[in-house]
Amino acid sequence: MLKTILVAVDGSEVGKKALDTALALAKALDAEIHAIHVIQAGLYPSLTMNDMEPVAVAQQAVFEMLEREAEYVLADAEKAGAEAGVRITPQKRFGQPGAEIVGLAVELEADLVILGSHGRSRLDTILLGSVSQFVLHNSPVTTMITRA
Repeated sequence: MLKTILVAVDGSEVGKKALDTALALAKALDAEIHAIHVIQAGLYPSLTMNDMEPVAVAQQAVFEMLEREAEYVLADAEKAGAEAGVRITPQKRFGQPGAEIVGLAVELEADLVILGSHGRSRLDTILLGSVSQFVLHNSPVTTMITRA
């Protein structure tokens, strides 16, 4: 029986589809949902050249923007849950998205992980990697991939 569902949300259409799928399952099975949004570590590497203060200020501004985006995405997920009559627990993490999703799934002892696939080309996947592929290959938890 599914009691705990972990859904990855990123504000994209495929993320919304994953959330809709999680909400439908949770409602039908009386399960709880944890929504995870990961702020990717190393997305904006340090560009320090002689400790240039403007670069540090710019990096801080980018980080604050990503934090606000995470809060917005998670609040939107909570609102969708409230409208569907399903309580959603928001989970904001920092790091590599695939590893953070797998780690939280294990920590929560989740029964199911749901995430969207952006449908990248094979070359993009080779060059950029794929969060959904990482989770599929590394998660001990049953995983469902949705497409928009």
